[in-house]
Amino acid sequence: MDSRQANVIIRPIINEKTTALAELQQYTFEVLKDANKIEIAAAIEALIALMYPKAKSKVVRVNTAPIRGRLRRSKRHGRAPKDGKKAIVFIEGDALELFSA
Repeated sequence: MDSRQANVIIRPIINEKTTALAELQQYTFEVLKDANKIEIAAAIEALIALMYPKAKSKVVRVNTAPIRGRLRRSKRHGRAPKDGKKAIVFIEGDALELFSA
């Protein structure tokens, strides 16, 4: 895993919808804004190989969507929104426990 692959995935997105998708082997991650689908798939496969060396799983498909940041306002000033990108990764093979507590 090179330095670019290590930085592509920022964090997993965990909410009700993504935990339901995880049962269907679809995992959601926040990724870098300039990362493309090929880089995301390579980073996820490297992460799977690192966390689960015996797992026989591979990335089938990657869907990406931009995340538009919401403007946060307070009495003194407004903060600039943080825009980002999320990736929904479809995995085939063994089930993974990426979102376990």
